[in-house]
Amino acid sequence: MYSVLILWAPDSAENRKIVDAVSRAFDELSVSPVTKLAADASVADLTASDILLFGVEKSDNGEMPPDYGECMRIFRGITLAGRTAGFFSMGAARATAPLRRALKETEIAQRDDDPLFVDSKTNDLSEWARKLINGHREMKNGRA
Repeated sequence: MYSVLILWAPDSAENRKIVDAVSRAFDELSVSPVTKLAADASVADLTASDILLFGVEKSDNGEMPPDYGECMRIFRGITLAGRTAGFFSMGAARATAPLRRALKETEIAQRDDDPLFVDSKTNDLSEWARKLINGHREMKNGRA
């Protein structure tokens, strides 16, 4: 099965609930995701994963959370071809656009879905998780 890494920022109790729900959606599909705060991610974490999920909440000034600073730097010098990126926004606004732009140069396949979680409310995420896994599988089979 595929390895899934869930990165997220900023750290808050509400965001932890959302990340736990995202993680459970993959657990239900017999995938054991690894969750890490974005600030703790390394090149080895990124390259060891087939599917990378990025959870983001916009900061008060509308910028990317500073926790993603090292990831943004890493994206400038790495290829992630053959991997799939999924995104989810936490809070009241879509927040993943800067990450999507930064990841373009890495050659990672980006999924369009971007669920928005407001007030830590999570709907059924199993369909979203299934689409991510199936999209990755199709991309890999297309390259074979």
